[in-house]
Amino acid sequence: MRKKLLVVLALALLLTQTGLAAAAPQSFTIQVQASGQMVTPPTKAMLWVGVNAEGLTAKEALDHSKEVTEQLLELFSQYTSPELIKTSEFTMYQNERWNEELNRFTTEDFTVRHVYEVHILDLDSVAAFLDDATQAGANIIYGLQYGVHDHHAAKELAFKKAMEEAWWKARVIAEANGAQNLVLEAVEEASYSYGSEYVSAVDMAAKEAGTLIPGQLQITATLNATFRAFVSEE
Repeated sequence: MRKKLLVVLALALLLTQTGLAAAAPQSFTIQVQASGQMVTPPTKAMLWVGVNAEGLTAKEALDHSKEVTEQLLELFSQYTSPELIKTSEFTMYQNERWNEELNRFTTEDFTVRHVYEVHILDLDSVAAFLDDATQAGANIIYGLQYGVHDHHAAKELAFKKAMEEAWWKARVIAEANGAQNLVLEAVEEASYSYGSEYVSAVDMAAKEAGTLIPGQLQITATLNATFRAFVSEE
């Protein structure tokens, strides 16, 4: 009697589990990678400006460097804010030259190299800044590039576009497998970058000759998203 009762209970439990399994909607996971792109004009210029000063003694080289850098710092204040300027490089070394008479290298004068990283928000003033910097004694100018001073707004739009693409991809995959309902389970940032785009010939022609022309910036945001798709019951 007890054995029959256990069999009946086991059968009832099996039927219950089978019924629950049949009642539960079937679902599967969809993982996609999506990216969003947008083009925005740059809002700042970045470049490195400084002086390479020489002297017979270390003091002479330092004094020469100080004279020029003081003029440069005064100039920088006319074009940008103090928080947008920082020392990028400072080195001092004694030069070595080959001495034919002694048939070996000998130490001679000193060199001081002092370079500032400068960010300028008024893009129309970059050309004038370069001219004034050389007049002030700068003999090191390199690395002119353009960027976005406050990237949050551009980054937000790029990620919104990436999220829209993620939902679109997930819907296509879900519908191809007979599923209709989607639930977002997880999302994570994969990468974020921006790079220069070329300006058109029309834009070039509209500018005066000799004017620096910044290209548009292409913002790209990439993310990984995980969805759960539920198969519709018929």
